[in-house]
Amino acid sequence: MLKASLFRRGILPAGLVVLVGLGVGLTQGAPPPAKVFPYAIHKKTLPNGLDVIVIETPEFKDVLSFNTLVLAGARNETEPGKTGLAHLFEHILFRHRYAGEDNAYGRLMDELGTHNNAWTWFDVTYYHPLTFTGNLTGQGGLPGVLPLESARFTALDFTQKIFQTEAGAVLGEYRRIASFPSVRLSERATALLFPHHPYGHTTIGTYEDVLDMPNEYEAAVRFYDTYYRPNNCVLIIAGDVKAEEILPRVEPYYRDWEPKPVPPIQPTAAPPKGPQREHVPWDADVAPLVWVAYRMPEFKPGTAEGAVAQVLNELLVSPAAPLFKKLRYEKKTASTLGFAEGTQGFESFDSRMLVLSAQLFKEKYGEEGEAYFNDVIEDIIAGVEELKNFSKQPGARELLETLKSKYRYDFLAQMSSPANMAQTFAWYYRFNRDPEVFEHLLGSVERLTPEDIDRFARTYFVPENRAVLTLAFQAPEATAGN
Repeated sequence: MLKASLFRRGILPAGLVVLVGLGVGLTQGAPPPAKVFPYAIHKKTLPNGLDVIVIETPEFKDVLSFNTLVLAGARNETEPGKTGLAHLFEHILFRHRYAGEDNAYGRLMDELGTHNNAWTWFDVTYYHPLTFTGNLTGQGGLPGVLPLESARFTALDFTQKIFQTEAGAVLGEYRRIASFPSVRLSERATALLFPHHPYGHTTIGTYEDVLDMPNEYEAAVRFYDTYYRPNNCVLIIAGDVKAEEILPRVEPYYRDWEPKPVPPIQPTAAPPKGPQREHVPWDADVAPLVWVAYRMPEFKPGTAEGAVAQVLNELLVSPAAPLFKKLRYEKKTASTLGFAEGTQGFESFDSRMLVLSAQLFKEKYGEEGEAYFNDVIEDIIAGVEELKNFSKQPGARELLETLKSKYRYDFLAQMSSPANMAQTFAWYYRFNRDPEVFEHLLGSVERLTPEDIDRFARTYFVPENRAVLTLAFQAPEATAGN
């Protein structure tokens, strides 16, 4: 399953008091400091490098969210002609031959009543079974989630036939999503901005590589052997559990998993100098699209730059943003404006792209053609440019304080279940492996100033970091008859 959107919005359970400290490094007998996150977070790193995180959420009775974060995704596909392997292995792990039996892993998880899924992204692959606390180590003659999950990560059992079957499934998935214009635009935008970095291909891989996947068994095994290692993974258990009980039960299942050094990822050349522009013809009669993409800095939680990245949605594409109101209501040149689907997760290990996507009107494009594209592109670029002088705008400080408050509320509100908490934690924890990452992230937003936004925009929203793509229906040329 490819990553499309990060989180569901929700509401924290009624009555929670946001004062519970992180269960890390607290002095015995001393009251914990006030924290923004309402649950205790415990961390233990096993001798083999596996981080085990326990988030205690006792209000969610008998809920167990058992998650494994692998710090490998499309970014780690560095061999030419071998893209899409991270996503392929997400599929293969669901075909683990538990105790040597075909399809046993999936069958047993189903019998436990587990909701079991995963997603793959540029930097990570995330597995997130959701079940009942009583299913941790098994009951009623069934093995539990703990032995089932540990087995497929520490001793994955699959055959070459299983590999080839799943490679065929990925090809079918590619052909299905290839009908979406956004997928083609994403392929071209990443290729333009990152031609010398693995971010230059999408998570599912290029069509040619996906087509050839059944022949790449050995390369795929090398990928798994390199990146599915305890020192490159994080186990996150959230729900109606207690760390003092869980941690001793987890370690025996994972302690024999052997670590291995993870090779660094480096670009092979400097990024291209923009601005770049490309038109993508489309053979179906769809609404025209404009993408304005910028290379963003690597994400660092707790920094001013990281904080600016957290509020860009409100500043640029929310219904209250000046650019949104201009395109949607004042000039009525776009039917929608937002960050492009599938590109929201620009918080990445390395520089990645932020894409402002505008959907246009077919009738207007039919009348004005290229001039219509140019008008919208100029307005989007101008709207981004305005952030370079955000601090000089009337009411800038008051507006930023409002955005900070909204961000804090939305951030906490999205964690409406143990599964959401674990996923949100995993998304940000991966950068520094700091269990207090929520505090650092929210603290950096609280400290954000209008001048920080000026500096960010002047540094990154520059022509050499920009690529513009347009897409519109192009009727096939008529062929001469006999």
